[in-house]
Amino acid sequence: MNKLINRTIQTLAASAFITLVAIGATVANAGEVTVTWQEPAKYTDIRAGEQNREQFEAALFKNFDGIFAELAKKLPDGVHWQVTVTDLDLAGDVMPVGTTGREMRIVKQNDRPAISFTSKLLDADNKVINEAQVELKDPNFFSRSAAIIGKDRKTYPYEEFMINQWFERQQNSLVFPKK
Repeated sequence: MNKLINRTIQTLAASAFITLVAIGATVANAGEVTVTWQEPAKYTDIRAGEQNREQFEAALFKNFDGIFAELAKKLPDGVHWQVTVTDLDLAGDVMPVGTTGREMRIVKQNDRPAISFTSKLLDADNKVINEAQVELKDPNFFSRSAAIIGKDRKTYPYEEFMINQWFERQQNSLVFPKK
């Protein structure tokens, strides 16, 4: 009987520990983000070049979802960020190159990146902290090319830089709360 009580206590202690860890993990979560891609067929320029369009778009959206997710980690616990992308114009333009005429994205000075999205921050009680229509354009992206691209070799360095700079401005001006 004593062994049964000890086992029951051990099982209850283990269950309590697991529950506390689960609760702690929930409380320790950083801000979260939900990204919605609204009518991508109408976006200004997300052309794939030689790649399969559906595969390119899936990879593109996954990449940008990751960019927004990294930024959401800088938000306080319990804050939920809703982003609805309404337009995207990638830096550069898809054009034929070489003698084969293969299409590739070529980045030139006049082909600046731009993105439009709605941004909505909600607290843990689903009360709106901030809501805005955001339109970002970076006409000077080309002058920063070397600094933006650097050694990281990101897939969309110009667009990521532009979004990161905007997010940082929101937090520095206290429009967005900091962790």
